[in-house]
Amino acid sequence: MAYGWSQWSAGRELSDRDVIILGGGIAGIAAAVHLVKRGIKPTLIERRPFLGGRAFSFMDRISGEEIDNGQHVILGVCHQFLDLLEDLGTRDQLDLRPALNVPVSMNGKTSNLRANRVFGNAIALLNYRHLPLSDRMSIFRLLFKIKLKLIGENESQRMRTTSFGNWLSSRGQSSAAIERFWSLFILPVFNCHIDEVAALDGLEFTRSALLGNVRDAAIGYPKTGLSSLIGTPATEFLRSGGAELKTNTRVVSFARGDSGHFEVGLSNDETLRSSNVISALAPNSLNGVLPMSDATFNAVKNSLSALDYSPIVAVHLWYEKPVMLVPVEAFLDLGLQWVFNDTAIRGRLSDGPQHIVVSLSGADSWASLRKEEILDRVSSAMRRAFPAARENSVVNSAVVKTLEATIKVNPASLDHRLGPNVGIAGFHVAGDWTNTGLPATMEGAVKSGQTAADLALQRLSA
Repeated sequence: MAYGWSQWSAGRELSDRDVIILGGGIAGIAAAVHLVKRGIKPTLIERRPFLGGRAFSFMDRISGEEIDNGQHVILGVCHQFLDLLEDLGTRDQLDLRPALNVPVSMNGKTSNLRANRVFGNAIALLNYRHLPLSDRMSIFRLLFKIKLKLIGENESQRMRTTSFGNWLSSRGQSSAAIERFWSLFILPVFNCHIDEVAALDGLEFTRSALLGNVRDAAIGYPKTGLSSLIGTPATEFLRSGGAELKTNTRVVSFARGDSGHFEVGLSNDETLRSSNVISALAPNSLNGVLPMSDATFNAVKNSLSALDYSPIVAVHLWYEKPVMLVPVEAFLDLGLQWVFNDTAIRGRLSDGPQHIVVSLSGADSWASLRKEEILDRVSSAMRRAFPAARENSVVNSAVVKTLEATIKVNPASLDHRLGPNVGIAGFHVAGDWTNTGLPATMEGAVKSGQTAADLALQRLSA
C-alpha cells in the first residue's frame, strides 16, 4: 500500500508500476485521479499544505466566509472538468445554467446576451442592443463561416502569426463589434486582451464554445469555495484510493539516473526514484528544477523560458446592504469587466452584507498598483455602475493579485506550449499552459493531466 511510502528510507526506489506526479494543482489532481481509477497508486508532491494550485479558497477573518483567490467560472463546454467534479463527488456544487444568459452593461444601459434551446445561441446575438444591426449581422455571417469551416485553409499559417483582434478586423469586424462582442468572451477566457490572443486559438474557442450547443456556451458558478469544490475532495479521493500525497513538500531537484530512471529531490531531504514522472508544475517552477547540465532538457527549458504571463486581480467588496440584484453582470465600460454577486451565487441570505467580486482579467495595468489604489478605483466604478452602492458602505474588502495567473496565449506561445510528450521517455508534462488546443483554463489543465496519465499508463502496460 502507498500509505507506507512516507516511512521508506531516503533514496528507496519505487515500484515499476508507480508514477510520481510533481505538483498538486488541477492538472496534477486530474492525472492522479485518472491513474487511481485505473488501479495505479501514484505519489503526488505539492509544495503547499493543500491541493488545488491556483484554484483555492481561504477563510476571510472578518466575514467568516470561505472566499476564492479569484472568481472562477466554468463553461458548459468544459466536459472533462465537469467529469472530474463527478469523480470527486462535487458536481452538484456547481450551478451550471441551461444556456448563456448574461446582462451586459454600457453607458448605464443593460442588454442581455440570452440564448435559448429553440433558437440556440444565435438569438442571443440578434437581440444584443449594444451593437447596431449591421454589426450584429456581420458577426453572424462570420460565425456562420466559422461553423461551416468556410475559412480558407491558406489562412492557417497567417493565423499562427497574428492576433485574433487583427484577424477579426481583416474579416470585416468593426472596432465596436470586436470591443463589445468578441472581447467580452475572449478577455475572461484567455486572460489576455484580444490583440494578444493568437488568432488560431481564438478561432478554436469560438468553434468549440460559442458555436456548440446552447449548453456549451452556458456559464456555471461554484456554489462553494474552490478548495471545498476541488482540493479537499481530491485529497480524500486520492488517499482513499491508495495514492501517497506529500504536501508541504517542494521539489528541489530533478535528474536522470544512470539506469534510465528519474531522481526527484525533495525539500525534506528525501529522494524518490521512478521510471515514470509527470510534471504538473508551473513553467517557472519546472524550469527551476530541471538540470542545466543535461542537454536533453535544453529544448524544454528554452520553451519554458519563452513563455509570458498575464495577471488576474480579484477585488472582494462587502457592502452593508445589497447593491446588486443579479448573480453576474458584464461591463463594457467603467473598467469593471465582470462583476459577481457572490452572496447570490452561494445561496446566502440577502438581507445582510452582500459580497461582491470584481474580476479583472489581463490585469497588467492593475497589478502594479497598491491595493488601496485598486480598492479606491473599483469602489468608485461600482458607485457609478450600481445606484445602491452610492448609499451603502463597504464594510470589508480584500484584493488578491495573481501575477502569473496564466500564460499569454499569444502567437509566440504556439511554438513554446509543450505537448505532454517532450521526447524524454517516461517524462511527461501537464498543466493549463501546455499544448492542449485550449486556452489556459481549468478544462485545459484537466485534459493535459489525463493525457499525461494515459501516456504513463501505456508505459506501465508495455
